[in-house]
Amino acid sequence: MVDAYSRQGQPEGRAAGARERWLWWLFAVALGLILVGIGYVMPQRGFASNSAGQFTNEFLETTRGLKLTQQQAVDQLQVVQDQLVAQKAETKKLTEQVGILTLKLQTLQQPVAEIPAPSALANGPPQSLPSKPRQ
Repeated sequence: MVDAYSRQGQPEGRAAGARERWLWWLFAVALGLILVGIGYVMPQRGFASNSAGQFTNEFLETTRGLKLTQQQAVDQLQVVQDQLVAQKAETKKLTEQVGILTLKLQTLQQPVAEIPAPSALANGPPQSLPSKPRQ
């Protein structure tokens, strides 16, 4: 009976041993792949954290630059607005002067008979002008 058991156990024992070795090799290869993957990922994560820090610094510098540019734009806009206010005041002044000159020009273009009496008549009788002797 021992012979029968040992005969039956040997082929199964070899198959079980081969399967066991195959599982160990599979485990070793899987473990190796995992370790290689970890070894590959870890430096990238370290690089990524350095990149994140570098990105943060670049982002902060860009933000500061934008803030400075925005302040310069606001200052320039204020100067332009001040110039616009001054131009509007000058335009209003010039418009009034053009209106006055237009009225004076129209007055000069009227015939003498249509000229309204000067406001001096309202103050009193006109003074006679001394006449020049004729020669």
